[in-house]
Amino acid sequence: MNDWLRYIKSTEGKLGHELELSELGPGDVLKVITLHADYVLTIVKGRDAILKCSEPGRPEGLVQIRGCTFGQSSSIKPDHLFCGGNLELSYRRDGAPMVHRTTAIQEILWRRRRS
Repeated sequence: MNDWLRYIKSTEGKLGHELELSELGPGDVLKVITLHADYVLTIVKGRDAILKCSEPGRPEGLVQIRGCTFGQSSSIKPDHLFCGGNLELSYRRDGAPMVHRTTAIQEILWRRRRS
């Protein structure tokens, strides 16, 4: 809990707007730009998305967007993304459950699916 409080105090006024994942619909595309990579997520249904990443060694394919963590803490704000936080994704590799956390989010771009 102390990590989370320390992080919130250190980023006061810097986090920017939040994106609630409940606002996303099938076919919407998110581009999440972090310190080291760009993550392009095409929403399939709910929190499930197809991920493509600009850097090798990152997960690709079907993932679940879990939310954002706060700095080095394991505390997570589920169902929300925000600049300064770390995108957390879950996925399966060879049948085993895995979790991936990015470096700090610099920018979030959202393109709604056209009806």
